[in-house]
Amino acid sequence: MRQQRGFTLLELMVAMAIFAMLAVAGWQVFDGVNRARERAQFHADQLAVLQYAYLQLQQDMGQIVAYQEPSTQNSSANDSSLNDSANDTNSGQDSIAAEPFMNLESEQLSFVRFADPDPRYQTSPSLQRVEYVFTDERLIRRQYNSIESGADSVSLDTILLSGVTAARWQAHLPEISNNFPSADKQEINNNNSNNLNIDEAETVLLPKGIGMSFTYQDMPITWQWALAPQPLSNNSSGLNTNIGGNSDNENDPDNTTNGQ
Repeated sequence: MRQQRGFTLLELMVAMAIFAMLAVAGWQVFDGVNRARERAQFHADQLAVLQYAYLQLQQDMGQIVAYQEPSTQNSSANDSSLNDSANDTNSGQDSIAAEPFMNLESEQLSFVRFADPDPRYQTSPSLQRVEYVFTDERLIRRQYNSIESGADSVSLDTILLSGVTAARWQAHLPEISNNFPSADKQEINNNNSNNLNIDEAETVLLPKGIGMSFTYQDMPITWQWALAPQPLSNNSSGLNTNIGGNSDNENDPDNTTNGQ
C-alpha cells in the first residue's frame, strides 16, 4: 500500500496566518484609499461652495451703481424753510447733499446694483437693492424687491456660506475703514452742505474697493474687489437722482445758484 501524504496542522495554521495578514493589509489599503477619496470629495464640495459664493459676490460687485439719495435730515430742514419764505427754499435746496446709498458696517453691506432681466416678464426693474449679512456663522445674501428701505420691503434670502467665523467687511478709501460712509467724512459733508461758501466739497458715492475677510472651515480667507468711485459735488443739485454719479449741470454756476 502506498503511503498518502497531506498537510500537517502546523502548515495549515501558517498558511491561514499568512492569508489573514494579507487580508488585513488589503483592508487597510482599501480603507486608506476610501478615506482619501472622502477627504478629496469634502474639499471639492467646500471649494465649490466658495466658488459659488465668490462668483455671486463678484457679479454683484461688478454691477454696483453709484446710486445716491437726498439726505432726509437736510430735506426736513428744507421743508421747514419752505414755510418761511420762497427765497430760502432755493438756498435750502442747494444745501441738500447727495448721500451714497451704499452702507458698509463690520458685519453688513448693502448697495444698489443693476438688476438682471427676468425672462418671465416683459418689463422688469432696472435696479435692485442687495444686502450681505454675517449672522449666526452664516453669510446671507438678501435681494429686495424695492430699492427703498422700509418695513414693506420683501427680501429673497440665500445662504451662501455656513460655518463662517471672524467675518468682517472693510472699505478701502483708500485707507481701510470698517464703516462707509465713515463718520468723520459724513460729518464733514453735513457741515459743508450747511455752508454754501464751500464749493469744493465732494461726496464719495463708492469706496475705491471692498474687502471681506473670514474664516471658513478653519481656513482664513480674504477677498477684495476694486470699485470705481465717482465723487459728486455737494453744491450740485441733490434732488436729481443721478445713477452715473456726475450731474450734467454740475459746472453751470447759474444752475448751481438756482438749485436746478
